[in-house]
Amino acid sequence: MRALLKPLPRRANIHRYPVLKRFAAYARRYPFLWSFRDAPVLRAIYLGSLLTFMPSYGLQIPIAFAAACLGRANLTVTVAIQMINNPLTLGPIYIATYAIGQALMTLLRLPAGNAAVDGALALILGGAAAGLATAVLLHGLWAAGRFEARRFRQRHRPNGAGRP
Repeated sequence: MRALLKPLPRRANIHRYPVLKRFAAYARRYPFLWSFRDAPVLRAIYLGSLLTFMPSYGLQIPIAFAAACLGRANLTVTVAIQMINNPLTLGPIYIATYAIGQALMTLLRLPAGNAAVDGALALILGGAAAGLATAVLLHGLWAAGRFEARRFRQRHRPNGAGRP
């Protein structure tokens, strides 16, 4: 886990990020940005998942920072989820979100208008749907991981405490 978190922004290394270093002093004052309790992590999962599938590539980290601050979410998790969308996955993700958005527009019977506006709306609707689906999946994985961690701690308490 430590190896996965090492390149991500943490309280100790936020000053190394080109855009985020301007806000490092501000970020260090707010403990919820660094908390791995359930509430900040779940907020980060939902905010990060919604943001990663939106057509905002290139601005994702600054937007993730603002979303984490406003949503009182964990910054490390929010930024980590942004790594789903990278130069290798950019094309397939936007093609898929566009297709999902077009299907939603047809399902919702949204009237066709300007092609550029319809394309943007399809990307946003598809991104919201894909982001929400990803967030629900990651929420389930987080809950399963927390459950297993609690069971592990109970089984491995010193002096046999917690064993039947």
